[in-house]
Amino acid sequence: LNYGKGDNMKLLKNLKNNIRNPIFLKFLPDGNQFLGHMPKLKKTKISIKGSNNILFCEENVIIENSSVVFNANNSLIYLCSGKHRYDISIYNNSVFYVGKNNYFNPFGSKVKIIISEGKNILIGNNNLFSFNIFIRTADPHLIYDVTSHKRLNLSKSVYIGDHIWIGQDTTILKGTQIYSGSIIGTKSLVTNKIIPSNETWGGNPAKILKRNTFWEGSCVHSWNEELTEKRIIYPSDQYIYNIDGSNILYEEIEYKLQSLLYANDKLLYLQNIRQDKNRFCKK
Repeated sequence: LNYGKGDNMKLLKNLKNNIRNPIFLKFLPDGNQFLGHMPKLKKTKISIKGSNNILFCEENVIIENSSVVFNANNSLIYLCSGKHRYDISIYNNSVFYVGKNNYFNPFGSKVKIIISEGKNILIGNNNLFSFNIFIRTADPHLIYDVTSHKRLNLSKSVYIGDHIWIGQDTTILKGTQIYSGSIIGTKSLVTNKIIPSNETWGGNPAKILKRNTFWEGSCVHSWNEELTEKRIIYPSDQYIYNIDGSNILYEEIEYKLQSLLYANDKLLYLQNIRQDKNRFCKK
């Protein structure tokens, strides 16, 4: 394989051991690779302009009305099962990971994602993204201090956990960490914030609105009084997240991804990310 110094035999062995059905492997020019299961593509364009990049898809991936562009080298896009609807542009030495069964609203403008300057965006499972959302890791132009001439606006990764609701017209910028179970209100601007589990944030700039909240995905548009009355009290704790032995801090994932030099090594690491309910909980 034409793929730098990464351990490709280890990668292929791990893929075969972790995927039940036969895997789809396509080795493209310049060391680029298309691995995993063949996704179902609907009105989607995938473009690879650099070298040594990997697009990896788990089973049952549908990519529709989307644009996926590798603009540079040695980056990884890892897509778990579910429908994917967004425009993404990824540059050098970066990771874009999307977990299982996320909902990307098909109406209005798609989620737009730009990953720059060797940073990462990780999105967990079962999130709800409204339309006209923007997520990026860089400003991207440079800002310096007048006295020291030191750069002030370094790029930072973005982490979004499990079961998070991000409202319409929201912008999520560098350094944002949202832990599982939280809500980001409509027209919010979130930058460099750490948002613990089960909190509601909103505004420009975003600030905490209420602690100890959770949300559930039923849509009330067609409800009558009877249905509304039935759901005044939610009958379980399934969307309440707690600290237990399974918790992973985003800083741990970021440190590991930054320490790995090659996209295939990052793929091996992400395949073993824990799937426990409380994995992305912070209080």
